Amino acid sequence: MLSARTVANEHADVFTFLCGDLSATATYCRTPEQSCSNSLVYVSDAAQLEQAAQSHAAIVIAQRNLTGDVQAMGERLNCVFSVGSVSMGMAQLLKYFDRKRERFTQWGERHATAVVHPTASIGENVVLGPYCVIGARSTIGDGCCVGAHTVVENDVTIGSDTLLHPQVFIGAGCVVGNQCEIHPHTSVGSDGFGYAGGPGGRSTKISHLGIVTLGDRVEIGSNCAIDRATLDSTHIRSGTKLDNICHIAHNCDLGEDGFYTAGFMMAGSTTIGKRFMTGGNSVVGTHLTLADDVILAGRSTVTNDVKEGGQYGGYPLQPIKDALKTIVSIGQLNDIRKNLNKVMKHLGL
Repeated sequence: MLSARTVANEHADVFTFLCGDLSATATYCRTPEQSCSNSLVYVSDAAQLEQAAQSHAAIVIAQRNLTGDVQAMGERLNCVFSVGSVSMGMAQLLKYFDRKRERFTQWGERHATAVVHPTASIGENVVLGPYCVIGARSTIGDGCCVGAHTVVENDVTIGSDTLLHPQVFIGAGCVVGNQCEIHPHTSVGSDGFGYAGGPGGRSTKISHLGIVTLGDRVEIGSNCAIDRATLDSTHIRSGTKLDNICHIAHNCDLGEDGFYTAGFMMAGSTTIGKRFMTGGNSVVGTHLTLADDVILAGRSTVTNDVKEGGQYGGYPLQPIKDALKTIVSIGQLNDIRKNLNKVMKHLGL
């Protein structure tokens, strides 16, 4: 539930009150097409604004360029705020309607089948779902939620207000910061892929004694694998977000506030700087260093150090303008080959 006064008083840095009744309260957030008299609605154009007016939406968040349209509608609108960016407006207000914690508390605060080692430390207001396992000497911070069938091995530290969704694995000794969220079927702290060649072509596994360390506000999507370091720690720094189906190999270090889109893979012992962004299905090789503020187009492959921030793409990696030209050229290769054959034939070559 969200009141208009909360928007006006606590989020005045993002929203500007335009008109209407500040005592209005919204129970749901809905699209303009589905809005009703007790809903919060975001609108980006005049047609959506008209739909919000017809449904008598409780609170309307309008793109700033619609201020004139809002003033023209006058009393047809109940309560309206403007915002420079609808996506930022959503980031600020949708949390008031997020009932995510209810997914964990439907069986109570601590399910009878939860297995907690006697030496583990469980903070206040922690929810433990069915059949979850908390290992020896592990610490679960205040306000955490641990989903059904999630395994937290020995000597793990989980910060406060962190959500571990069902069927998450946190390996022994790993550290997870405050306000993190890890989605189902993700493994943090599995062994790295390290082997030594032996006689007769047989490989011998290298034990991985290190850990994985996640900073604060890290979010990891479903079906991700983050390998523990050989001796030290694989790091995912504060504020970084991983989409679904990402793989982070052993000894890697991901800088703060990075965005890693679905299908991203990186080999071991690579360091990526701050504010990294990538399109889907990108690959970064082993023992590399990428500077701060690097942006990769989707399906890019990095095989050498990237020493300066900027936009890159393709394989081999190029500055994005060159990469786009290369992509266009590849699509024309058949025609280029045919034309080249005609030229050679004309020249008698």
